[in-house]
Amino acid sequence: MPWPPKVFWVGAILYYGFTALCWIAEATSGINHVVGLPFWYAAFLGSFVIPLVMSILYFYFPEKAEEARGGA
Repeated sequence: MPWPPKVFWVGAILYYGFTALCWIAEATSGINHVVGLPFWYAAFLGSFVIPLVMSILYFYFPEKAEEARGGA
């Protein structure tokens, strides 16, 4: 498997793309002034959901590739 694997780039685009979208939204539309919204997009999504999805991706796909190659 070449390094970095494709799943790494998917995770990087997912996380940094989300960060860039939040930054653009804050800079252009002022969503950081909506009460409670920064909690959901920064604290909940950015600190919990997206890293959880990335950890599942980083574990699941290499395991499936290993099984497909005949590994244990």
